[in-house]
Amino acid sequence: MKAWQYIVFWTLGLGLWLVLLASSNLAYKEVLIDHHTISFENRLERSFLDLSEMEKTLKLGLQDSNLLLSEINKALLEESIDNHPAIRKAEVYSNIDGSLRIMLWQHNPIARVMHQTSSFYLLEDGTKMPLSPHYSEAVPIVYGDLNSEQLKDIAGFWQGIRNDEFFQEFFAGLSCNKSDEWILYPVKGDFEIVIGKPTELELKLAKLKAFYTRAPKLENINKLGQIDLRFEGQVICRKN
Repeated sequence: MKAWQYIVFWTLGLGLWLVLLASSNLAYKEVLIDHHTISFENRLERSFLDLSEMEKTLKLGLQDSNLLLSEINKALLEESIDNHPAIRKAEVYSNIDGSLRIMLWQHNPIARVMHQTSSFYLLEDGTKMPLSPHYSEAVPIVYGDLNSEQLKDIAGFWQGIRNDEFFQEFFAGLSCNKSDEWILYPVKGDFEIVIGKPTELELKLAKLKAFYTRAPKLENINKLGQIDLRFEGQVICRKN
């Protein structure tokens, strides 16, 4: 085949492809919404949300039976769903058959904050997530009337110990007073671990780890009332 024949062949092929693409786009613009599906992509057995409630909410927004797929702003719909406090991410897809698919990913809270006037989940970035009537997550408890900066600091702390094999499941909770002083509560043992100001946390936790791994008689640890890590180079133990 000569060079000019190749050029003609590919020109005709490209033209045909453009025609088919234009026809497809034109057909898509005329497609009515036939059906939709919503699915949770994570936390299937531990869902904070009720799928039927989410479907009802979507139906209210799609109540116009003559709504065309091309009239749906998928980016805007995703952003709207993303604003739900329990939703981490949403992805919306549409198909030429008239179907609309919405995929949802829920947040994974890292702690639950409790105070006299409020209770909520704490997310990884330090923001709040309301409690759910459908599921209660087993996460560490944080006590205190906390501002946004304190919430970020505490979220960063729980994030950090998640990556430490020794401390991953070591602490049951944390309290923070008005002076921003922390007390940690271990899962095992009826005593408190005094941190003080949340500074030099790595050094304080290193002292605690060394105490647990080197102390000769940890079988007596339940006799303790307090472990104090506030002072440099020291681990001070107080009995009940």
